[in-house]
Amino acid sequence: MNHNNDIPKISDLRLLDIDVDREWAKFSANAGIKEGKVFRLSTFWKAAASIVLIIGAGLIAYSHLSTPKTETHVASQEAIEATVETSTQISLNRNSRITCTDNRKNGSYNVHLEGEAYFDVEKNPQRTFLIDTKNVTVTVRGTSFDVCEESDKTTVTVTSGNVEVTNHADNQTIGNLTRGKQLVCHADGKMEVSDVDNFNCIAWKLRKLEFNDQTVEEIMQQLAKAYNIRYQIADDVRDAKLTGTFEQQDVEAVLNVIAQALDLSIAQDADGTWQIGK
Repeated sequence: MNHNNDIPKISDLRLLDIDVDREWAKFSANAGIKEGKVFRLSTFWKAAASIVLIIGAGLIAYSHLSTPKTETHVASQEAIEATVETSTQISLNRNSRITCTDNRKNGSYNVHLEGEAYFDVEKNPQRTFLIDTKNVTVTVRGTSFDVCEESDKTTVTVTSGNVEVTNHADNQTIGNLTRGKQLVCHADGKMEVSDVDNFNCIAWKLRKLEFNDQTVEEIMQQLAKAYNIRYQIADDVRDAKLTGTFEQQDVEAVLNVIAQALDLSIAQDADGTWQIGK
C-alpha cells in the first residue's frame, strides 16, 4: 500500500456505484435526523452528503497514516532483541535505550540511540533508515552494523552492506563504509576510518572472538565487554600472549582454554570477579 497517496478527489468517485439511500440512512441515523412529510432531501443532496462522508473517512485514514508512530526499547542488565519496521532486527546491548519513530509521511524511520545496538536493517529503497546518537547520524537502506555511543565518541562498525555517517559538529559526511570498516567520531567532530581485522568489539552480539598474538590484558578487556564480567590481572602475566578463535562459547570455556594454553590460574572469587595469575 502506498501511504503517500493523495486523498481521493471528488472527480475520482463513481456516483453510480453509491447506494445513496443506504448511505443517507446511515448519515441521518447518526445525525439524529428523522425523515417525514415535512423534511425530505432530494437524491442530489443525499448523494452530496454521501460524498462528504466518504471524503471524511479518507481524511481520517490519511491523518492516521501521517501521524508518526513511536516505540521505545530498553535493555538494562542483559542484551535484548527487538523487531521494528517489519523485519528489521535490532539487538540492544545492556544499559542501552532506543526510541524509534516511524515517519511514513516523509518516508523515513528514525532511531535515537543511547548506548550500543547492532542493526540488521531490511533493505527498502522506499524508506530511509536513520540512527541518531549524540555525535552522529547514520543513514542506511539495508545493511548490518554496530553503533556504540560512549561519553567522548561514537563508533560505527560495518559487517555487511554500506552506510553513511554524518557528524553533528560540522555536518561532515563520510559515505560508502563497507564490511570491515570502522568509523570513530569524537565529540569535537573529528572522524577516523580504519579497517578491522576482527569483530571482537561486537562479540557481545556475534559471540565470536579472534585473538592474534594479543596480550592477556587486551584479551580480558574484550572479554569484559563481550560477557559483562569483572576481572583482576596479576602484573607478572599481563603481557603473556595468545592466538586463538572462540565462537559461540560461554566465558568459562574461554577462560579455561586461556588458562591451559598459558599455564595460568584463573578463578572467580566470592564477589564474582575473575582473578588471573600464576
